[in-house]
Amino acid sequence: MCHLILLLPIFGLAAFWIWPLSVAVPIYAGLLLFSSFFYFAMMRAMRRTVQTGKAGLLHQKADVFKALNPEGRVRVHGEIWKAVSTDHLKKGEQAEVVGVEGLTLNVQKWVEDSRKSIDKEVTSCQ
Repeated sequence: MCHLILLLPIFGLAAFWIWPLSVAVPIYAGLLLFSSFFYFAMMRAMRRTVQTGKAGLLHQKADVFKALNPEGRVRVHGEIWKAVSTDHLKKGEQAEVVGVEGLTLNVQKWVEDSRKSIDKEVTSCQ
């Protein structure tokens, strides 16, 4: 059904057979404006980064809820997750999610550097 919307400008050509030119041109122009707005919104939505599931958790900041030595608990997006880490992290420290295995997050110590902030800015601009 949604694919028919992509063909809307082609279906709109029928207006030139039904109505006189003075009526068909404004109708078709409105149809083209609507279609171009719809196409722009659709392409913009397709370029957005993944925000759900496993891919949405990767590289997110996590607060250590229960010390990780090597297992513990972290809070990501307000949810508490079981986590494992090769780093020893204390309660209250921050970690970065580097992997997801089932319902367990693989985390490492959060390192604030300029490269991460640049990467996040670049992905948000695309």
